[in-house]
Amino acid sequence: MRKKDIVVGIPALNEEATIIHVLSMVAMGLQQYYPEYRSLIVVVDGGSTDRTVHLAESFRVDTSIEKKVVRIRRSKGKGSTIRRIMQISQRAKADMLAIMDSDLLSIKPSWIDYLLRPIAFGIADYTWSRYLRDKHDGGITKLLTYPMISALWGEEIRQPMGGEVGMSSELVERCLAHPLFPDDFGIDTFLTTVAIANDLKIQGGILDAKFHESTSKYIEPRSHLLGMFHQVTRALFELMIYHEADWKRRIPLMLHETKRPRKLDRYKGPRPTPAYIDKEAFWDTAYRIIEDSGPLLKKVTGDVAGEILESVGGRSHLNGDTWAEAVIRASAAYKREKEKGIIELLGGIWLARYASFVESTENMDLNVAELDVHKQMLYFLDKRELLMEIF
Repeated sequence: MRKKDIVVGIPALNEEATIIHVLSMVAMGLQQYYPEYRSLIVVVDGGSTDRTVHLAESFRVDTSIEKKVVRIRRSKGKGSTIRRIMQISQRAKADMLAIMDSDLLSIKPSWIDYLLRPIAFGIADYTWSRYLRDKHDGGITKLLTYPMISALWGEEIRQPMGGEVGMSSELVERCLAHPLFPDDFGIDTFLTTVAIANDLKIQGGILDAKFHESTSKYIEPRSHLLGMFHQVTRALFELMIYHEADWKRRIPLMLHETKRPRKLDRYKGPRPTPAYIDKEAFWDTAYRIIEDSGPLLKKVTGDVAGEILESVGGRSHLNGDTWAEAVIRASAAYKREKEKGIIELLGGIWLARYASFVESTENMDLNVAELDVHKQMLYFLDKRELLMEIF
C-alpha cells in the first residue's frame, strides 16, 4: 500500500440510508481542506445485510483521493471494525487518522478539518468531539463515562463517546499494541483512556448539533441500550484495573476547577432532535433486573442498597449521589471478582437513574438540564476518596 498522509475510516453496519451522505461529506472535506495531502477513505463493514456495501463500493471519489471498502464477515462489533481501520492506517504509514460514524445526518465537510487540524499542527494526538445533543440523549455518556473519566483522570471530557475522533499515528500505534482493545461499543471509552493514560495531547470542542439514526433506538431499553451499557462498563472497569497505578497518581480535578456549562444564548443554529425515552419501560426493566439480583445488590452496593431498592420499588427518584456511589462500589467489586452479574446489576441501577434524570429534567430547557449533567459529574468527583480507599 502506498504511503498516505491521511486516512478517514468509516465503520459501518446496515447504514444504507446514510452511508452515501457520510462519504460525500468526507470527500468534500478532504478536497476542500486537505487537497495537497495524500488521502484514503476506508469503509469497513461489519456484516451488513442491506445495500451498505454496494452503495459504498459504487460511490465515486475525486481521483486525488483513494477509496477502499473492506468487509469483516464475522465482526464482533464496532471495535473490531475500528481495529481494522487502524491496521489499514498503520499499514499506509498515515500520519493522521479520523473516524466518522456511518449513521450521521448532520456531518459537514468542516468536521474533517476540525478533527485533523490540531494533529496536523502538532498540538494534539487525539481530538474528541462534543455535540449539541438533546437533553435526554446519550445517557451512558451523561451518567457514566463523562463523570467517571473526569473523576479518574482529572480531565473533564464532556463527551468521551462522541464517535467522531482524530488520532495521530502515535496514538494509533499505542492502541493497537494495547492488550485490552475491545471489539464492541467499549471502543470510544478505550480510545479516550489510552490517550490520557499515555499522557498524549488531547483537544476537543463543539461540532454543532448531532443528528444520527441511533436516537430512534431508546424506546426499548433491554434490546437496544443495555447491551451497549454492559460493553462500555466492562471496558471502563477493565481499563481502570489495567491503568490503576496511572490514574491513582493523577492530580484530581478540584470541584472549583470544573467548567460550569455556559448558556446557549448566542447559538442560533439547529437544535438536536428530541430523544424519546419510555420511562415506564426503563423502570420496569430496572425493577426486574434488581429483583432478580438477590443478595448481589447488597454485596456490590453496600450501604446504598436500601436506597436503590426503595427507589426502584416505588419508582421514585434515584439521586446522583447514590448512583455515583453505586458505580464506584461496583467497580471495586468487579476488580475483586469480575462477575458478569455485577455489570448486569449496575445496568438495572443505571436505567433507574436514567429514568430519574429524564423525569427531573422534563420541564427544563437544554441549558438547565446540562447543569444537572455537570452536577452528576461533581458527585463522582466527591466520591474519588472512597474510590481510592476501596479499589
